Amino acid sequence: MGYCYEWMGVFLFFLGSDFEMVMKRLCASLLLLFTLLPAHGGSPHPINALASGMKNPGVKVQGQGVIETAFSPNGGSEELVVKVIDSSEKRLRLAAYSFTSPAIVSALIAAKRRGVDVQVVVDEKGNKGKASIAALNLLVNSNIPARTISAYPIHHDKFIVCDDRTVQNGSFNYSRAAAKSNSENVLVVWNNSPLANSFLSHWQSRWDKGTDVRSTY
Repeated sequence: MGYCYEWMGVFLFFLGSDFEMVMKRLCASLLLLFTLLPAHGGSPHPINALASGMKNPGVKVQGQGVIETAFSPNGGSEELVVKVIDSSEKRLRLAAYSFTSPAIVSALIAAKRRGVDVQVVVDEKGNKGKASIAALNLLVNSNIPARTISAYPIHHDKFIVCDDRTVQNGSFNYSRAAAKSNSENVLVVWNNSPLANSFLSHWQSRWDKGTDVRSTY
């Protein structure tokens, strides 16, 4: 047995077993919608109302600046990351999970040599292999301060803040595998200082919990 139901000028057909379930879900959805709709005189937009109810709604900034993307494997991800590093003039902050990429290490050292203030914080447990230790040694021996962080099960951040205005983010680990083997993405937002400041604040909180890397050779 089926049912025919008219809602807002649309005729909907249901099997008997489906009708009650669908109507319950429809009523619940409408109740939520009307609860969040702005009242007369002005109330928060439904999306803002939802955000205001979140424990940690995050940071909202105005959209501005050019956005650039790249992908892996062999889709320009590592090249775009290096482009960001090469663009730095005064200050660069990097947060990483896996850190083994020779190209990125070289770009960071080159930035340091041209006078950029470079600092790096990486996951402690994810960087115990020979390649990671070698990469971190190269940084420290080039007078680039580096720290490992073990305060979290995984420090999975992967981002760069360049000159307090540009942010590179995405799934891309700073590793050879991310560039050559894995399916990854890189997103760069150029010249957006409010966005950069939010990432800098997060970076600083992780740096403060880290332990200085000491060269092993």
